[in-house]
Amino acid sequence: MNTFKEKIYQTAIVQVKEKINLLKTERKAINDGILEDTKSSAGDKFETGRETMSRDLMTVENQLKQANFEFDELCRFQAIKEPSSTVQEGSLVQVGSDKYLISISLGQVTVDGQKLFMLSKNSPLGEILVGHKKNDQIDFRGKSITITELQ
Repeated sequence: MNTFKEKIYQTAIVQVKEKINLLKTERKAINDGILEDTKSSAGDKFETGRETMSRDLMTVENQLKQANFEFDELCRFQAIKEPSSTVQEGSLVQVGSDKYLISISLGQVTVDGQKLFMLSKNSPLGEILVGHKKNDQIDFRGKSITITELQ
């Protein structure tokens, strides 16, 4: 795997780990809030507050589950060492002046001063790119684009 691609994965892994740590901190704060919440004389207010915290906890748990899945996927893609002749998961693709890493949907990432986009194979552009080769022309949203690099 080329070093630039490796740096992209390392940057993405750091970002996802930070997200996981923030979500764990938030989960702990919500759990602490639930445990510390004492029933006041306003019973309905207590139940409503507790229900809100329970929903917040469920939301954070789902986000944490998704972030852990993204981390696992990044590690799986990082392990792909052999380049492919067609665009697939783990491919670094250049279309015009834009670069895309087909992996997880993380959005824009900057590595070594270069901006690129990490997108899922299930994203609109990812679905169109997967399976194509270098120099293939593809129509995307009414524009003809060409794959100029593939790693």
